[in-house]
This record gives sequence, C-alpha cells and structure tokens, in this order.
Amino acid sequence: MAVKMADLLGGALGALRYQPTTKRIRACLGGEPVADTDTALLVWEPRRVVPTYAVPRSALAAQLVPAGGDVGDDEIPGFLDPSVPFTAHTCPGTSFDVIAGEETGAAAAFQPDDADLAGYLVLDFATFEWREEDEPIVAHPHDPFHRIDTRRSRRRIRIEVDGTLLAESSSPILLFETGLPTRYYLPRDSVTADLDVSNTVTYCAYKGRATYYSVPGGPADLAWAYHEPLIEATPVRDRICFFDEHVDVFIDDKPVNRPVTPWS
Repeated sequence: MAVKMADLLGGALGALRYQPTTKRIRACLGGEPVADTDTALLVWEPRRVVPTYAVPRSALAAQLVPAGGDVGDDEIPGFLDPSVPFTAHTCPGTSFDVIAGEETGAAAAFQPDDADLAGYLVLDFATFEWREEDEPIVAHPHDPFHRIDTRRSRRRIRIEVDGTLLAESSSPILLFETGLPTRYYLPRDSVTADLDVSNTVTYCAYKGRATYYSVPGGPADLAWAYHEPLIEATPVRDRICFFDEHVDVFIDDKPVNRPVTPWS
C-alpha cells in the first residue's frame, strides 16, 4: 500500500529525532564564541515541529552549570511550534546554564537521556547568535525536509472579508511551503483596502522578518509582508499576503475553503 510522504514524516512526531549535518555551525553568546563544529546534529524533541542544533560537548567553549529543576515535562500539551521556547523539553534529560564571559544562558543547554545523542548538548536557539557557514540564521535551523517554493501565476486572486474587497490581482506569486497552505502574495498596488502597520513582528527561518498589517476597524494582523526577505523568499519582497484562515479567497472566481492551521 502506498504511503503519503506527509503521513510518513508526521507519524514520527512523537519520537525524539535527529539528523547529522555537514554544515559548519557556530554559536556565540554575548559576542563570545561558544561552539564551532562541523559535526552538529539537528534535533527534534518529541512533538517538536522544528529542529534546533545539538553540538558535541567537546566543541563547547563555555562553562556548564547544572540548571536544576524538573526537565522533560511530557505534560506540555499538543505540538510544539516555533512559538514554544526550546527550553521547554518533552524528553528526559539534564539542563545546564551556559556561561561565556560575562553572559549566562539560563538552562540553554540540554543533555537528553538517549544513547544515540550521548556526548551531544542540545542548545536553546534563542539564547545564542547562530551562523551556518558564514550566513546568520534566524528563528530556528532550516529543516532539511522542509522547503519553500515560489511560482508566478496568471490566476486571478481575489481577497474579501465579509463581502468587502481587500485585494485583487492577476499577477500573484504563490508560495508553497511544506506542511502549510498555499499563500498568495499580491502586488502592493492591487490592495484596495487601507492597511495600517501593526507593532507585530515575527521571524521565519526561510523567509525572514515579517511586518504585519491591520485593516482599520477590522481584524488585527490580517496581512503581512517581507520587506527584506531571505534569499529563498526574494520573489515576494514587498508583496502583501493575507491570512487565508481569516479572509475569503477566490481563485478565478471560485471560492477556496479556509484552511485550518494554528493561526485559524
């Protein structure tokens, strides 16, 4: 019987998973080098949907102090998306404070109780400044089983909310991302609604820093744009994308069902 790839990958979400990488990985804390290795591992703790890095303990140029407290709280509900700090653990192990120079990363290193990860420390991504080779990375490491693709299209995309037209374009760029609904990025001049910049900012490991927009008198943070995207997302620079979960999307006048996602 054939197996859908998404089901195959998703079926392992409850397991502690890892994948070696040949990239040179560097981490700094307050400007102080903490790790420099080409034998790092990508590690997904149980129910984590994105990975962080584990480095050989021998490659760590910092002091470790046991952090204490309970570690491995399998009572954390549901799946752990990027909004859940990597200091929240879903497998047994030992946490350490990381001290480099005058800086301390509280509970920033974690040693899982697993023989396959012996000698490795999982590092909290948010605590450190990271580089893959000579490129800085944000949010979390790239997942080698996750990708984005952008494609230009002539399909006419119309965006409405409660019957009010927000945007319409026959030159969208469609962004396809593993495990997420198709996103429709429209030219700024195709947006007919007034948009106010909000204070919300998020970071995507694949697309970069997102700026959010609200419709006056309407839903907050209804749309976003990448004004300085990472290289993979350069085709959508300055284009506006609306949350399909909260608007009505029509493709060539045919309505599209609203997707159900964590942002619904």
